[in-house]
Amino acid sequence: MNGEDIFKLENYCMQWGIKGKKWYEDDWNFGNLGKDELEYINGLRKQVVEPLIKFKESVENNKSVRNISSRVYYFLSENEVLQKLEDKAQALEEMGQKEVANDYRVSVRVVMEVLDELVNLFGEACFSFEKYRELLKVGLENKSLGAIPGLQDEVVMGDVDRSRSHKVRAVFILGLNDGSFPSNCKEEGFLDDRDREKLKKENIELAKGTLEQLYDERFNIYKALSVAEEKLYLSYTSTDSEGKAIRPSVLLTDLKRMFPSLVEKSDMVEKEMSAYLEKPTFNELLERIYTLKQGEKIEPIWYVVYDYYKNNEKWSKKLEEALKGLNYTNLPDKISEKLMNKLYGDTLHTSVSRLEQYRKCPFSFHLKYGLKLKEPISASIKPIDTGTFMHEVIEDFFDKVKEEKISLLEIGKDELEQILTNIIDKKLTISKYYNLTSNAKFRTLTRRLKKIVIKSMEYIVAQLVNSQFEVLGCEMEFKKGADYPPILIQLENGKKIEITGKIDRVDIAKTEEGNYLRIIDYKSSVKKVDLNEVVYGLQIQLLTYLNELTQTQVGEAAGILYFNLVDFLVHSKKNLTEEELEQELRKKYKMQGLVLADVKIVKKMDTNLEKGYSDTIPVYLDKEGKVSPKLSSSLSREEFESLQKQVMQTVKEIASQILQGDISLKPYYNKEKKTACEYCQYKSICNFNTKNKNNSYAYIPNLTKEEVLAKIKNT
Repeated sequence: MNGEDIFKLENYCMQWGIKGKKWYEDDWNFGNLGKDELEYINGLRKQVVEPLIKFKESVENNKSVRNISSRVYYFLSENEVLQKLEDKAQALEEMGQKEVANDYRVSVRVVMEVLDELVNLFGEACFSFEKYRELLKVGLENKSLGAIPGLQDEVVMGDVDRSRSHKVRAVFILGLNDGSFPSNCKEEGFLDDRDREKLKKENIELAKGTLEQLYDERFNIYKALSVAEEKLYLSYTSTDSEGKAIRPSVLLTDLKRMFPSLVEKSDMVEKEMSAYLEKPTFNELLERIYTLKQGEKIEPIWYVVYDYYKNNEKWSKKLEEALKGLNYTNLPDKISEKLMNKLYGDTLHTSVSRLEQYRKCPFSFHLKYGLKLKEPISASIKPIDTGTFMHEVIEDFFDKVKEEKISLLEIGKDELEQILTNIIDKKLTISKYYNLTSNAKFRTLTRRLKKIVIKSMEYIVAQLVNSQFEVLGCEMEFKKGADYPPILIQLENGKKIEITGKIDRVDIAKTEEGNYLRIIDYKSSVKKVDLNEVVYGLQIQLLTYLNELTQTQVGEAAGILYFNLVDFLVHSKKNLTEEELEQELRKKYKMQGLVLADVKIVKKMDTNLEKGYSDTIPVYLDKEGKVSPKLSSSLSREEFESLQKQVMQTVKEIASQILQGDISLKPYYNKEKKTACEYCQYKSICNFNTKNKNNSYAYIPNLTKEEVLAKIKNT
């Protein structure tokens, strides 16, 4: 099995949560893999488990320590583990890492010694696998690899309380700060010093009290200060990790009183450096070069030091690479036209969500869709998984209603729940949703998911029952051979955009003046339309689809709405009746978005609405029965058309920037202080930080609806 096989097997196991006994079950059949791919994965699985099964069978009938130990040795030998360790040691030795190579060889010898000792001690005694494992573990833990004794000029590091050293030439004591050296007295605990003293007189042993701890610490400090034969260096910090000033230890005051001629030096004002050793001097040279690049002067000696490393065969290459690092910027270069043609050609095949991703951050778009970098898929339930699952359940529900000609007006709560339960239970048997039932934790989440879908569906049906809009279609696709062809847009430079995608639901209302269309998008989190984000390009999906539908379908724009598939909670200071609770929940499940400011269309969306707020859509009718522009999320017909044109212009701008190779490091930042970096999986690649040179956000303005519309009108 080569490295690529190992990675593929590991990724498959991570994706489907395969561990423990699942390795030994029947052939795996998780995910929508083809026959050849499944055979390939199961072939790799057998390469791993068959030697283990063979080993288990060889000791099943004879669990004596002698037999198990010998079988462990044969297992290591037959599977070439010992030879591979020797090959690794040989390779390390050739690379000059003799100490590490020796550790590999010694580790093999240690394992063999432990196996021999187990046989000598227990021989034919029989133990369970668990007991044998414990014995083997104890044996290995009490064996050490053994290290070559340190040289005479070694450096020993340790804590003052624990270090026990003979006389040494020089001692460096770090961190002589107040409260650290000596440390503040710890809390006494439940028993104070007087209690401990009384118990001690009764011959009851307890941990040391604060006074004894203080004496011990003072003694350890005395030993640390007196162990040096020639030189003693004491140092302290002036600030902590947050930049706050901290005081030096009171011991320094005592030492200065005892030795008036002591000289204290600090590198805060002027840093001293002597060119003694190559490596530290090289690092200091880089600091001096950085200082010079900032416009400050450096000592003439560093020019001589620079020439030394530049003309030194050993260091010249390192110096060259280090200088590149000093000039490093995390800003990406623009991609050449030649490379862009290789990536995308003359036609950019994309989706609206991908265009939105570009506006979130052009660089992350390039990594995700250009270079196609992905994280390993792990066995988890992500929002996108639950969202897809709920979307499919809702689609299947409407398909069943249409197929069996079930009237939404007559469907009862129990029947609705039964239909959805059957759909959900059937979906959970599909391999792609295996993770939803793979363990107890995920099964609990799935039960909650089921509850959310059923509760949400009750209000979706109620909204349709109280509306003259009918479902035109669910999960309607824009792609070749689907409901609608891809959206094709011509750019000014002669290139094209081909947009594919899917609409969760399209509703239609027929009137004497013509047909009206509205788009419903299901969201597994609370979502509203923000016109600032629409204009910037973060919320253009629904308007792009609506624009295409109004162009190709006989109908005008009636609205774009989000239905939030969320388990809402109702907060109240008083006990609510069932009717009051239901009223509050209806408000929570009200759709959010933009609707046409036409009373006739509004009343077709909510047939119960006469005055006040609608329970279905974000609209308020005033006393005169007109749509209130201030209390409603609505647009006039002209404003809708202007917004649709603006969105299509934004789509063209985004596509042009992509095809021009613009992968700027420019994540968005909005009024709610949210940014594209918040959940970005590529943060470790771009290292975006506003403290870095030329790293800045693309700020989205916080304009009112009127200001946004006025801005669109003037462009």
